[in-house]
Amino acid sequence: MKQVLFDVDGVFLSEERCFDVSALTVYELLHSESFLNLKGSIHLNDLKENDIEQIRKDIFIDDKILNQLKSLGLNSNWDMLFIVISTHLIELLKKENVTNLDLSHDNFNEETLQSFAKDLEGAQIDFETPLQFLSKATSGKENIYQDLIAYAKDQLNVNDASIFELKSKFWDIAQEVYQEWYLGTELYKEVEHKTPRTTYKNGYIKEEVVLADIDAVTQLLEDLKQAGYQIGIATGRPRTETLVPFETIGWLKQFDEFHIGTASEVLEAETTYPELKPLGKPNPFSYLIANSGNNPDKYLTYIENQENIFENEDIYIVGDSLADLLSAKKTGATFIGTLTGLKGQAAKAELEANDAEHIVDNVLDIRSVLL
Repeated sequence: MKQVLFDVDGVFLSEERCFDVSALTVYELLHSESFLNLKGSIHLNDLKENDIEQIRKDIFIDDKILNQLKSLGLNSNWDMLFIVISTHLIELLKKENVTNLDLSHDNFNEETLQSFAKDLEGAQIDFETPLQFLSKATSGKENIYQDLIAYAKDQLNVNDASIFELKSKFWDIAQEVYQEWYLGTELYKEVEHKTPRTTYKNGYIKEEVVLADIDAVTQLLEDLKQAGYQIGIATGRPRTETLVPFETIGWLKQFDEFHIGTASEVLEAETTYPELKPLGKPNPFSYLIANSGNNPDKYLTYIENQENIFENEDIYIVGDSLADLLSAKKTGATFIGTLTGLKGQAAKAELEANDAEHIVDNVLDIRSVLL
């Protein structure tokens, strides 16, 4: 069997709006009276485009923080924004000498953040804070979260810092705020089956930007299938945020939805097998779904049987990031890197340094490799 397994962001669709939403999420968690209530100068219920640009410029320091997170192999926007808000919270609690801290996951809820807000009134944010942590963090999602826990314990002199774990209640809140910004209030209710916290969010899912000519990509996908390739998707996006844009653009009909692995399936598997998380990229779990199909009965097999599983098969992974490349290396797939992600052409050196087999300017150029 011949297969081409595609990432989405940085390959088919621009990540720009997702990064904007990540920045808005961190800003809301820092400044909203529902959370840490640090007074900000921008009103989230009346955003202009230049406001979004300024928030992202500040929160991610002209994307320097995003680039560092990507270089450490972190791929999910949910995880990237959580690391950023977590390091800010740790630094704020430390700087303001907040005592009697209870950072236990079991005792955490939104009221916990509101109680912190009372201690943090008037505190100032140092946007460089996440870089101080990231400069010493170990590459790989699991390692980063372990380092975050150790960092919190050391900086705050606590024995339990479990609110900073992957899929903690704090993580859930950050993820929900992101989803509400991205989907918008109404679609959030429909998709997440949860009550939104606000009423003013229109959603940025409607503003996706494609990275190559739509008709040319359609023809490429058809030609790959005609040449005998099965095609699939493995993405850090949730399922709705993958299917809706692809359906709107007209690409979804090119794919068998059974061979689309997303963050939604990753969350489902992590809930079923919490002792085996994290399963997001660079863990190749979503690529195993893209390869063999989205069958929950096989999730444990996908988790436990990854090493060189594609080694003797004609399988290609097309992605823009180190996380995709590491997934390809673990499974034995052949990697094709695209230079249309966050780092653009600057990603070439990093991909070459990690022995990418092929590097192309954009997804249309995979023709020279595969056809």
